[in-house]
Amino acid sequence: MRRGSNQLRLADYNQSVVLEVVRRSHGVSRADLQRATGLSSQTITNITRRLIDDHLVRESTPGGNTRGRPSIPLVTDPDGAYSVGVHIDPARLTIVLLDLDGQVRLARHERTPQATNPSEVTAFIADAVDTLLTRADITRTRVLGLGIAAPGPLDLDAGLLLDPPQLPNWRNVRLRADLHEATGLPVLLDKDVTAAATAELRSCPTASNTFIFLYLGSGVGASVVLDNQVLRGTTNNIGEIGDLIVDPDAERLEWSGRRGGLAAACVPEALVLQAARVGLLPLPNLSDYGAIDDACSSLCDLAAAGDAGAARILDHAARRVAVGLGVLVNLLDVPRVVIGGPLWNRLSPAFLPVLPDTVTHELVGTRHNIQIHGSSVGDQVAAQGAAELVVDHFLAPRASALMVR
Repeated sequence: MRRGSNQLRLADYNQSVVLEVVRRSHGVSRADLQRATGLSSQTITNITRRLIDDHLVRESTPGGNTRGRPSIPLVTDPDGAYSVGVHIDPARLTIVLLDLDGQVRLARHERTPQATNPSEVTAFIADAVDTLLTRADITRTRVLGLGIAAPGPLDLDAGLLLDPPQLPNWRNVRLRADLHEATGLPVLLDKDVTAAATAELRSCPTASNTFIFLYLGSGVGASVVLDNQVLRGTTNNIGEIGDLIVDPDAERLEWSGRRGGLAAACVPEALVLQAARVGLLPLPNLSDYGAIDDACSSLCDLAAAGDAGAARILDHAARRVAVGLGVLVNLLDVPRVVIGGPLWNRLSPAFLPVLPDTVTHELVGTRHNIQIHGSSVGDQVAAQGAAELVVDHFLAPRASALMVR
């Protein structure tokens, strides 16, 4: 827990500290805030008054079992501020509106435009965000900002998409600046796997969290949460695991990925190529990620309906993914793996029965307590994480606030 300071010049930082405690609780008294932050009673009184006046915090109803004069719990005012999160997957575009309680008020799911001109996609996103805010009847002055979760590699300092393999012609795209200009909102750009891990961390009720988040969408990636901190890497591009070899004897596919790599085991393009090769599906246009995604859904539907060939493809995919997860768990020595992303709900019926025992078999030493489960957030985990990152950026206490300017 961050501690505050009673020095007057640190008022903004202290306010952020107090608000963070309220946001992470389900109701906290002023006395509890004083104990948690180390701030004086008068400082807590002044800060909570400002937060109430700013409609960021409100007083709630005391519990019914207290004796004497009950303390009045403080909770966040969900309508005090909002953030918007957008996840750009090459096949699917997800937009969510998050309130200050961290609840999704509205969500919108679209096919990602397959235009090769990034400006067309930027305009589409800006229009979709505007439509969502209009539908929710939210004025832009109440929106903290817009968070974008995008595939890497990224240059977060410059706000650039450098050269995402599955987004043709998106080389050095000024996505942060372009979307700020198009929407008028402050824009935060982050990697999809980092945003997804952030949302999953926020949804975990336990005090200490350490896990690998395996992201499955049009691509595959991973993020690591260690002691409640989402690791980023030195360039904020952690998680590029698609070339991790999981089956050196894997079939050759007519695509650009590495033979036998983790991506070749589980991304929609590779699964569809395998299905088309054995005549289960017609081969879609491989430059249209929406069509590839639809074909992958058809493959999963065939497996769910009992088609032996489709079930065999997904079973092979699950076992290869288990090899990759075994390598990651051995490397990082984590107790838990969470899997999510736009593809996960379609793959989970075939994957979940296979992964726990198969991953355990891959581990060095005897470990029987590895937990493997799906995301508690759902398909929109990356978009929700992008919105969470915006709230943290503007409202969470940061050490930079202590610097004399």
